[in-house]
Amino acid sequence: MIPTIQSAPAKRNMIDQIVLLVLFLCVLSLFLEYGIHQTRAIFQITNVLDYIIITLFMSETAIRISRAERKISYIRNNLFDLLLLSVILALFIYTRYMRYVLGSAEVSRLSTNIILIRNAFNILKTLGRVKRLNAYIKSVSSHPAQTIAFSFIIIILLGTIFLMLSISTADNSRLGFVNSLFTATSAVCVTGLIVVDTATKFSLFGKIVIMVLIQIGGLGIMILSYFGAFVIGKRISVEEKIAISYLLNEQDMQKISTTIMKIIFFTFGIELVGAMLLFGDFNDLYGDTFQAVFFSMFHSVSAFCNAGFALFSDSFESFKTNISINFIITGLIITGGISFSVVFNLIENFKTNIKTNVFSRRIRKSQLTLNTKVVIIMTVILIFSGMLLVYGIEHKGNLIQHDLKTQYLAAFFQSVTLRTAGFNTINLATLRVPTLLIMVMFMFIGGASGSTAGGVKVNTVSVIYAYLKSILYNKKETTLMNNFLSKSLINKSFLILLLASTAIFCGTFILSLIEPFPFENILFEVVSAFGTVGLSTGITGSLCTLSKITIIILMFIGRLGPMTLIIALSQNPDLVRVKYPEGNILIG
Repeated sequence: MIPTIQSAPAKRNMIDQIVLLVLFLCVLSLFLEYGIHQTRAIFQITNVLDYIIITLFMSETAIRISRAERKISYIRNNLFDLLLLSVILALFIYTRYMRYVLGSAEVSRLSTNIILIRNAFNILKTLGRVKRLNAYIKSVSSHPAQTIAFSFIIIILLGTIFLMLSISTADNSRLGFVNSLFTATSAVCVTGLIVVDTATKFSLFGKIVIMVLIQIGGLGIMILSYFGAFVIGKRISVEEKIAISYLLNEQDMQKISTTIMKIIFFTFGIELVGAMLLFGDFNDLYGDTFQAVFFSMFHSVSAFCNAGFALFSDSFESFKTNISINFIITGLIITGGISFSVVFNLIENFKTNIKTNVFSRRIRKSQLTLNTKVVIIMTVILIFSGMLLVYGIEHKGNLIQHDLKTQYLAAFFQSVTLRTAGFNTINLATLRVPTLLIMVMFMFIGGASGSTAGGVKVNTVSVIYAYLKSILYNKKETTLMNNFLSKSLINKSFLILLLASTAIFCGTFILSLIEPFPFENILFEVVSAFGTVGLSTGITGSLCTLSKITIIILMFIGRLGPMTLIIALSQNPDLVRVKYPEGNILIG
């Protein structure tokens, strides 16, 4: 019998499978150790998993060294990886010592954090190996939607690990896996829904972690990483440019570098200006202290990124009469919610008009794009119609206790935030059902495409409106502001509407089955999660684990966008050269 010789690709596949198995086991161990109530059975299972993980790590390293032609060179080239393995092994031995010699009941808070850090090292080491899976990464890099989804998942997992550390909480207690995952997802997906009070539960370290996650989620990890590559002079590959152009919706590949630089400097500039403006009010409250500075920075980042996280237990209800804070926060929210492309187009058009109309004294027509016009018009309509609707329904209810100025200010603030950011100056739990339904509609629409806002986007709604109008007037072509809209754009808009409605229906159905809350509160919570709004009637913290996981999935889908997620999960289409006969179906 001739022995079977494994080919090089087969050997690599075996190592790759080991790496992916380790990644799965690391996440499973993390969930069992921190996500559920610890029993003796769970303790034994995590013990076994830890031994399997360390054995697989050692085996994988031994296989790589044994297959290396020049073993000394391999060790030198992978010295950091071997040192990381040594740290993991040392932490593993230490935690075994703490558990078996001192007993599980005697494990201190310090050793608990070391266990978590060791698991974090395990995941980071595994992800480092996954990065070397050339075939996999090549396929992901050439698939922009998958690259975006993968980057968000990595940041969410890392944020979860940091929030699970005892130093992240004010009382040094551990936040469970599910609650940490929920908070990290809400921050990265710039939603703002919370299961614990951000103001009182988290320490300064935990709040900084949340602020960093919000910033990363608002800009996108790829934009920040590519900006870092520019700073150190690293060249960006074509695959990376494709991914970033997909994220930015930038058609011209040559402008990507310039666009990224503009986005970074504009974002940090606006957030700095917002923090400086907010500092005046917070300085009056806390004095010239670090707390006033940090509160200003945190809320400026949270507002511009449309996250809705607040360091006050009642959000901004205590500031409902403060005109400056209301307008600073809403200004940041609107700027972040209309997208970078619209902002840059407005700035460029303003500069052009100044140069031509003032200096050359020639009248020049507006250079605003159709997208900019649609976003600005829809944003203005939705803000003021939402304000009037909220005021009209609640002026004799929730708002009756306030003077007329405060009523309109609160209605305006809520109209701005309910489409994108989860701040509130009125108590949502006491709102009437019609108000909640109006808010659901506005949250479903959301902000602009390419922004940090969620929802189906005002751009999509505008395309659907133009199409329905063409059907109503029996026009052969769909036009919007004297611009022809392609059939593919219309189809994509209706597909987004269908996918969003399906996601909301499924989420509402699941929560309605297992939660005792009124239907309107459940619907409000689900739409708020999908629209990455973050407003809640107060039921988020009372949700069961399955409901929290459902909300996590909805926030993730809402941040990526249903179309992006579908594209990421889809396969390349097969080329079929078959023309099918035209069919006819009676509709209506």
